[in-house]
Amino acid sequence: MKKIAIFLTACTAALASCSDFLDVNEDPNNAPTNTPALALPAGIASAGARLGSNYNIMGGMWVQYWAQNNGSNQYKNFDAYIVQQSTLNPDFNELYSGSLRDLEYARTESKKTGDWNIYLMSTVMQSYVYQMLADIYDEIPFDEALQGNVVQHPHFRPGQQVYDSLIVRIDDALGRDFDASTNTDPGKQDLLFSGDVDRWIQFANTLKLKIYLRQIYARPAVAQSGIEALYTGGANFLTTSATMSQFDNVENKSNPLYEADRRKLNTGENIKASKTFMDFLTINDDTLRREKLFNEGAKGFRGIEQGNFGASTVQIVPNDISTAMIGPTDTLYFMSLSEVLFLQAEVAARGMGPGTGAAQGLYETGIQVAFERLGIATGAEDYYDGGPYDYPNGTLEENLKAIAVQKWAALAGIEGLEAFFERNRLGYPEFKGLNYDDEGYEPGDLVYPIGGVTGVGNYPKRLLFPETERNRNPNTPPQVPITTKVWWDKK
Repeated sequence: MKKIAIFLTACTAALASCSDFLDVNEDPNNAPTNTPALALPAGIASAGARLGSNYNIMGGMWVQYWAQNNGSNQYKNFDAYIVQQSTLNPDFNELYSGSLRDLEYARTESKKTGDWNIYLMSTVMQSYVYQMLADIYDEIPFDEALQGNVVQHPHFRPGQQVYDSLIVRIDDALGRDFDASTNTDPGKQDLLFSGDVDRWIQFANTLKLKIYLRQIYARPAVAQSGIEALYTGGANFLTTSATMSQFDNVENKSNPLYEADRRKLNTGENIKASKTFMDFLTINDDTLRREKLFNEGAKGFRGIEQGNFGASTVQIVPNDISTAMIGPTDTLYFMSLSEVLFLQAEVAARGMGPGTGAAQGLYETGIQVAFERLGIATGAEDYYDGGPYDYPNGTLEENLKAIAVQKWAALAGIEGLEAFFERNRLGYPEFKGLNYDDEGYEPGDLVYPIGGVTGVGNYPKRLLFPETERNRNPNTPPQVPITTKVWWDKK
């Protein structure tokens, strides 16, 4: 059987427990005993392997948590905004041929048998992947995708159409009978919540909230109506993070980011701390998080200028710079609890849902949870209770800025792509067109990378349509520059 993606093969063919990995050459898509309960973990693991590694690295560099080590070149293209049609082709292809395909099999087969537990789980996970793809490419194969020989050249659908269809799909799954005798319990084959349907319902509602809020500037009436319906309908949102943690410090079984960057490249030096994020942590005396996110360099906790490939007048020895702290058994996050709380804080700040009176509490809890995720049990309150992260209780824009910046800080290292989307939607942290030493620059403002190729003021908003798709699918849309905003980016 063909050898497929690194982590996918390690975890997707789970039987009684995902900790008991099968042979890495086993292809679950061709396995004769494939069932919805086996396809579900295959789809989840494939999504985690791709979104949690290269897409995460790209997003993490574009929001300037990380920068490329100036002693090597592995991620130089990401750091310098050098995007080609071949960029992340394998990841795009695997998400369709692996994750989305497996989840589609789980959806269709479970629907036939009335197994609404598996139907909900596979629908929500597939919707999550589709949204991420729509947000990075703006148009994607959707309703005609995954149909094998029936539709060989699927049309691409605009992101807005994808969003509307995802809401319909999620609502359909939520409306099923979860007490039916035909339901099964996937147990540990559910890599996120171990078969807890209530938590999948929460995940579904939270994903809907994110989908609606992403449209707040593009279609404000649609966004507000959808959000208000969630709250008036008594929707429950996630109270824990949506994560995977079934990893071992063994080749092909470790956290996808560690596997791709550290183990396969045999170095821990590629991903350095960006001066942008490091300076933000330092000026706010956020040493607790700094020491959990980065390893200390030879000259202490220090970041490198974004895009510094030797072109800067500030010459830096690589060993002087802090490296990103990435471990083989680190938890993989699809949606962190901090993200969930900051989504709700924004809703409240806008006067929707729980109302403005709830915004500060949700904001502060979001910060608290972000610290706790890193194992910091005490001390977070010093930052938001009269400290540098105090909620402003000011104008709407002042409150939104505080929420956006703290979400940016909370997602560091775990949700780089989501952080990139939210930075583009809300506009914070800001791109002021200034460099680190310019008058008016404030630590935490984003800068144009020294080695950038798009021109100062031109920042990435999307990826190019994959070269592999263009070569085989005549319905692939014409390319547009990566600096072209996606449909919901209207602020």
